[in-house]
Amino acid sequence: MKRKNLVNGMILAFSVILVRFIDVRVYDMPLILTLVLLMAMIYAGIRVVERFPALDEPVSKKVSYITNTLVIITIFLAFFVLEL
Repeated sequence: MKRKNLVNGMILAFSVILVRFIDVRVYDMPLILTLVLLMAMIYAGIRVVERFPALDEPVSKKVSYITNTLVIITIFLAFFVLEL
């Protein structure tokens, strides 16, 4: 697995958390606007990540498992603690 794949997963997770937080706590957005904003954030994040050639290097399975576990725990905690 490449570092780029891990970073793309983090972008996806944190974009969902941020958009959901904005939707629940700041401004009650219509569903279409929420989806468009989420897609735009994910697309922009992935485009930025593609510009860094250092992220094309491989990552060990141990590091990828740890990173994915931390991302899942962060998502769970964000939705649980922030009551999203």
